[in-house]
Amino acid sequence: MNVSIQLDGEQISRMVYADLLETRDAFVEDMEADAPCIFSRNEVYDKMLIQKHIDALDVILEWYRDPSA
Repeated sequence: MNVSIQLDGEQISRMVYADLLETRDAFVEDMEADAPCIFSRNEVYDKMLIQKHIDALDVILEWYRDPSA
């Protein structure tokens, strides 16, 4: 069974925003772990990379943020 749906630009932006926010929240949780081991086995280096990803997501989220919110 195939189902087709149509989304406008605003709906897509909200979906992208929600997914990016969820990803950012997961990285924030990883930062709270003692040794997240996401990108490497070195805790300090790993947390540095996680923070860079959080910072990048903050920039992207600002771009997708709803100006009326």
